[in-house]
Amino acid sequence: MKKKQVLLELIIMGLVFLFVYTPASKLMKFHEYVLTMKAQPFAPWFSTFLIYAVPATEILAVMLLVIPFTRKIGLYVSLMLMTLFTGYIGLVQFNYYGKIPCTCGGFISSLTWNQHLVLNIAIMLLIGLAFWLMRETAEDRTNERNILI
Repeated sequence: MKKKQVLLELIIMGLVFLFVYTPASKLMKFHEYVLTMKAQPFAPWFSTFLIYAVPATEILAVMLLVIPFTRKIGLYVSLMLMTLFTGYIGLVQFNYYGKIPCTCGGFISSLTWNQHLVLNIAIMLLIGLAFWLMRETAEDRTNERNILI
């Protein structure tokens, strides 16, 4: 396996770990997760929707990422999630909502909002790198086939 392909696989594995770990930690402490989600500055109906939609979308991202045929869609879902999370963190950072509890699961919940922001931006950059690597490795495979013909 070439270096680009190995790096792509490592990024995908990292995203799979992230999107298995975070909903699992939310679901294992579901009552606590529900309370923090209901403390968010959203309409009650929207908070209730997010309680289920966020972990479900994270699990969907995992399913799409592990199937090679749907991997690119999984990267788009991952990027969408991270963009929404990062936008929300940006609004929190600018004190748009006031003091907000973190609804993240596991060790991520111990991060400050600044650390969250840096982590999310790093993950988004890795997703961008994964898109580039997918294109590059596809071009490499095409070039190898053309050489054989």
